[in-house]
Amino acid sequence: MDNVAPGFRRDELAGRYNVTSFEEDDWHAHTGRRTSKFLAEQVGQIPHSPGWVLNAGSGVYQLGLGHWNEVSVDLFDLPISRHVFSVCASVKQLPFHSAAFAGVICVGEVLSYCDPAQAISEFARVLVPTGCLICDFSSSRSIKYWGRLSFGRAADIVTDVYNSSPEHIWVYDPSYIRSLLEASGFVIRKVVGTHSWSALAKRCGATRSRSLVLERWLEWVRLPSSWADLTTILAVRVTDEQL
Repeated sequence: MDNVAPGFRRDELAGRYNVTSFEEDDWHAHTGRRTSKFLAEQVGQIPHSPGWVLNAGSGVYQLGLGHWNEVSVDLFDLPISRHVFSVCASVKQLPFHSAAFAGVICVGEVLSYCDPAQAISEFARVLVPTGCLICDFSSSRSIKYWGRLSFGRAADIVTDVYNSSPEHIWVYDPSYIRSLLEASGFVIRKVVGTHSWSALAKRCGATRSRSLVLERWLEWVRLPSSWADLTTILAVRVTDEQL
């Protein structure tokens, strides 16, 4: 558990994420609301209800998905200290039997800090056949990277802003994440993007606050999900016989 991803160490993240409470900035609070809405809309797609769902990289947040039994996994123990079912572990090496969960939910840009190939492989292992994965990641094809070296790279480290502080994160080309999902036996059912208009405004030089205002105004006008800053995917694990 010492290495979170190439270029990151567990102790580098502890100061920010090994906490019992967390206050989001406006940008990420908007992301959280969009993600919660997507989860509410898609949770009915998870079969084997009621059952066990894994909140992978939960931090302080619990999903609260009705009658589902939720297990929270986080790299640190403080964020999950108040969760009913919780395990301190890395999403790259989950301490669960195979086919233990009907659903895995990995949101909040957890993949920005770890190797997505290892994490997705583990998600596939702990999911039952036809189980659902909902995950999100920061996209290297975001409009805000147009014309920059990071744009379209399979994986790259960029500097983002979180609560007014600079932070290094991994960004990924959606086609790269798609290839990892397919290699682990997933079929993608739905893809949505968050922060498209705001990413465009940022690329044009607007401040984060003004960009967020534009996002809220024009959110109902859909831009291609590939342009978004954040990509959220619903995928289903299938067997070889189902392919």
